[in-house]
Amino acid sequence: MRSGIAFVFAVFVLCLAGRPVQAQRVLVVGNDGQYATIEAALAAAQDGDTIEVHGGVYGAPLNIEKSVSLIGVNGPVIDGQGTGTLVLIYAPDVLFQGFVIRNTGSNLSHEDSAIVIQAERVTVAENRLESVLFGIYFAAASHGIARDNVIYGKPEVSEGLRGDSIRVWYSDHVLLSGNQAYITRDVLIWYANFVSIENNIFARNRYGLHVMYSNDMTVTGNTFAESSVGCYLMYALRFTMTDNYVVNNRGPSGYGLALKDMDSVTVSHNVLAGNRAGLYLDNSPALYEGFNEFEFNLLAYNDIGVLALPAVARNIFQNNIFLDNVQQAGTEGRGNLQGNVWQEDGIGNYWSDYVGYDEDGDGIGDLAYRSERLSESLSDSYPVLRLFIYSPALQALDFVGAAFPSLRPDPKLIDEAPLMQYTLPGSSALPGTAPLFWGAALILCISGAAVYVFALRSSWSVRLRRLS
Repeated sequence: MRSGIAFVFAVFVLCLAGRPVQAQRVLVVGNDGQYATIEAALAAAQDGDTIEVHGGVYGAPLNIEKSVSLIGVNGPVIDGQGTGTLVLIYAPDVLFQGFVIRNTGSNLSHEDSAIVIQAERVTVAENRLESVLFGIYFAAASHGIARDNVIYGKPEVSEGLRGDSIRVWYSDHVLLSGNQAYITRDVLIWYANFVSIENNIFARNRYGLHVMYSNDMTVTGNTFAESSVGCYLMYALRFTMTDNYVVNNRGPSGYGLALKDMDSVTVSHNVLAGNRAGLYLDNSPALYEGFNEFEFNLLAYNDIGVLALPAVARNIFQNNIFLDNVQQAGTEGRGNLQGNVWQEDGIGNYWSDYVGYDEDGDGIGDLAYRSERLSESLSDSYPVLRLFIYSPALQALDFVGAAFPSLRPDPKLIDEAPLMQYTLPGSSALPGTAPLFWGAALILCISGAAVYVFALRSSWSVRLRRLS
């Protein structure tokens, strides 16, 4: 009996093995293809097929409800002519690559978008989005990828009424890699865990990166430049940020990196330069037993290197470079930052305004670095005084505070082990973004030289008038 069952099973297996397998098909759309429209090819396609769309202009909206690969050849254009959302992906395991998508609608309440993804494991790659309100929108679409896309918003629309270049909403394990986004509102990550953001350039937007309620995120090798805010992160756990350039963000708040109610944060090997405030801390960490760590970062040429609320504590700063910030550290209101750790294991930070010495040559200053300038203390309480930061009046206040210890304010911070030398974070890790940083530095130098020449010329004009 058993041998008979085995024989029947063997025959069944052989029959299955001999059945022909459905071959993956390639359907071609275009003047030289089988189909004139993308919709016609989608209607004929089966899951697993590839649809090649050759150059031309195609209408919108385009609904993708099968697990296919749509590959653009010679830059096919999907033009929405200023109306609605253009591409909607409802099927999992879709690849959408190589298209030009332009002219979405401008209705912010309808969230008119270039591409909306509502399925898992969708990859959107190597597309160019032009004049779009929202760009790429992952909506409850986990394990998605947005790779090597270029996104331009609508410059004619005011900043507050633009949409997000990339929005990730309730979508875990999403990868954003190698994208560029300009003239949009934010890159917004909301209720999405395990998101990775790698090697992107986000510039001339409102917020380069805006994160809320999203845990276990990594941000590596990106540039956030020339926006109102570089990165603003809120209400999240276990955030890691390494090897990024955050430069020249100078909107009304002008934060390079801002953390609000953020816990278990690691920020290392980043460049925070030319911002109004390089780093802003608001109730971070929020958990009493938690610590955030900042190490090997360059904070340079900011108006304020680190700006924090006076109650902020339990942040660890080690091996950072505070280089020629107008004010190295400050508080919003009365108070200090001594609840934070400014050296650990005998290693502190480099401060460009440190005036101590290193007699034993171990690379650590023999005197503590103390941030206690009288003018800075007054400016923290009355920010309008920063208008006079280089005036003789404030310089006189600092001289008086240094000469008369009774007038010297309590120090905002004390670094017991200041470093005497520094090494810049490895810019070789981000070769494509270095020109943005050095370009911003060059602009600052040229502007300063122009002001100096103008002042010198005005001074000589006054002297010549007196002589005449």
